[in-house]
Amino acid sequence: MATDNTSEKITPAPDLRRRAEERLDAALSKTAGISQTEYDAARLLHELEVHHIELEMQNEELRRARDEAESNLLKYSDLYELAPVGYFTLDRRGQINSVNLRGASLVGVARSRLLGRSFTLLVMDVQRRIFTDFLNKVFISREKSSCEVTLKNRDNNTPIVVLLEGMAAVSGEECVLVLIDISGRKRIEGELSSFASRIIIMEEEFRKKIAMELHNDICSDLTLLGMNVASIVDGIKEVASPKLTTKAIDSARLVKEINRTVRNIMDGLCPPVLEEYGLPAALRWHAELFSKRSGITVSILIAEPFPRLTQEQEMTLFRISQEALMNISKHANSRIATIRLSMVEGMIRFTVTDEGDGFLPAKSLKIQNGTGWGVQIMRERVKLAGGKFHIHSVPGTGSTVAVVIPVGGM
Repeated sequence: MATDNTSEKITPAPDLRRRAEERLDAALSKTAGISQTEYDAARLLHELEVHHIELEMQNEELRRARDEAESNLLKYSDLYELAPVGYFTLDRRGQINSVNLRGASLVGVARSRLLGRSFTLLVMDVQRRIFTDFLNKVFISREKSSCEVTLKNRDNNTPIVVLLEGMAAVSGEECVLVLIDISGRKRIEGELSSFASRIIIMEEEFRKKIAMELHNDICSDLTLLGMNVASIVDGIKEVASPKLTTKAIDSARLVKEINRTVRNIMDGLCPPVLEEYGLPAALRWHAELFSKRSGITVSILIAEPFPRLTQEQEMTLFRISQEALMNISKHANSRIATIRLSMVEGMIRFTVTDEGDGFLPAKSLKIQNGTGWGVQIMRERVKLAGGKFHIHSVPGTGSTVAVVIPVGGM
């Protein structure tokens, strides 16, 4: 039997409603002569048909919304599960409510065994307080917070360092944690730090060696040369022409200047004033020499009386003053620099400030992160002395190199 395909087509909801309205009109046109009861029944039937059409329309919209929601859910579920970072959902107690595959992989525990457990148990014992404070901050501040912690990995028993970024949900009862594995970066930073430390030690040994060679060889030879030239000058005054005598006198003067320059270089490499008289005297001595060479006025502000520090601390701060002043002369375009040294509540505070161009924001961030080799060396010097290093710079207002070191060191 042939099938009527037209009868199988679904009539669109607007057409159904139009047809229902037409049917009502036809029904109303025939109401003449019928009773009120029949009229009310016909009107009620029409209302039911219209309501039926409206329900069908709403049902169709709900189906489309459901299909779209399911499609989006599948899409975002894939993004969640296959993300290159770990995602954890925790409640206020730190209990794990959900975790993606990458998160479970980072800690080396099956996802089914993680659900319902406390995230704190995954953190190394010595850093659990750091995580607890971080979690409290996430729920209290309701803003994105971050911290670095070391987690246990049950697969290979190798701890991993992760950057945690967390933010509370709208309900305030849960928070989402993002885990980024930074173990490789930390390893590279550690190798770089170790390399920089070795360079610092080698640099000081090299400075001492060069200073010693300058003293034993060049300075001694220059002294003898100066004496010989002085004797020649005294001997030719009576027999040589005035022109030759003038050249001999100029030669004697040049030998003295070279000798003085070499001794200044030698003192800069291994300053005896630092060892004999301490950091304040060494800073004033270096500032005076630097001002003569560069034309930059250097002010020294020291809270007197200032006690002697350890040899390592004094050398660290002196080298930082040298590096910072050199950077000012090369890059800052400033004619003024200020060095401040004080001791407050058991902390040595040291700053070198200029009034130059400052850094552009991107460059300032780059330098603060320590990617500049000179800055990296300064940072490692402070780290070896047990202190903290920071650079603050605003374009157009100058820059400040700041160091804080505990009096007792490490």
